[in-house]
Amino acid sequence: MNHPLFEIVTTTLGVVSIRNKELNEIMHNPVGPWAEANALYVTQSDLRERLMKDLDTELVIFDVGLGAAANALAALHCAKETPGARPLRIVSFERELELLRYALKHAAQFAHFAGFTEAIETLLDKGEWSEGKISWELRHGDFRKLIENEKYKPHLIFFDPYSSKVNREMWSVECFKSLRAKSREAADGGTMLYTYSQATPVRVAILAGGFYLGHGHASGPKEETTIAASVLSDLEKPMGATWFGRWERSHLQIPFECAPEKAGPMRDFVRQHPQFRPRS
Repeated sequence: MNHPLFEIVTTTLGVVSIRNKELNEIMHNPVGPWAEANALYVTQSDLRERLMKDLDTELVIFDVGLGAAANALAALHCAKETPGARPLRIVSFERELELLRYALKHAAQFAHFAGFTEAIETLLDKGEWSEGKISWELRHGDFRKLIENEKYKPHLIFFDPYSSKVNREMWSVECFKSLRAKSREAADGGTMLYTYSQATPVRVAILAGGFYLGHGHASGPKEETTIAASVLSDLEKPMGATWFGRWERSHLQIPFECAPEKAGPMRDFVRQHPQFRPRS
């Protein structure tokens, strides 16, 4: 029986993915969910190397936008394939679980589901799953409310909600402020955030949320993605004069939700931000 909202498709690169019929959007097109999950989140975050450091302390990942679980599964596979790894806790946030249920029904078409179908079933049924030193917890509901009461502090944030075209509230200054409030400071190891977006309004929202901005790896048609950090020195490639110059010339200088009367102060905020001030 056909699903009213989703269908299995093949991308232009020959990778199996899922199309949202309502949005007419193929997820992770054209590289597919598994390639993007590993390239943008696991590889960029140096997850394997992080799992082999500070072996007595737990590594915490916030998986914001669980979706069909590709990012979480990429982290789980990485942990399983890293002998002697430190404890890992993944906290996945998702408002709508139908996509994951649909993907689970078609798990045979997604090789990365192998070995974790029971974990996903348990997560959906009980809200949590654990095995050995790995724990996976589900936060089901409105992220903006859930994050206020979240007890864990992330080392890494995999930020992967639906695009700002249809999910604008998740790309707002307030959303990033709430994440920054839960982030770690330098003395506690800092927090890194990774996202596929390279949109200028999103980057300004991240900056106004309290993070510093960095250049992320390319993905599919995107020439680059975005890395952010609670500690500026943790960024390998922080954005500087080149990005700031493009921002000055851009007609999209403010976050999507920024009211007209707040546009001037927001521009002043970016111009005065310590990340872009000349260093003597």
